[in-house]
Amino acid sequence: MSNKVVVPDDILDSLTVVRDSGLVNMADMKGVKELVPAAVATWLDENKETYMQGFFYGFQKESEQHDGE
Repeated sequence: MSNKVVVPDDILDSLTVVRDSGLVNMADMKGVKELVPAAVATWLDENKETYMQGFFYGFQKESEQHDGE
């Protein structure tokens, strides 16, 4: 069983681009929001707790989620 947090694919794709850029610490949500599309920034505002859980435990794309998990 995985502890990873399941998020929409487009959200994780955008977060991965920011992480890989190295331009901002991923714990700096304000900085992250400045580098992602508006829809992703809105998702972050609406899902702060989910984001922080994923920050610590890892993220998984919805499309990669297996039945029964």
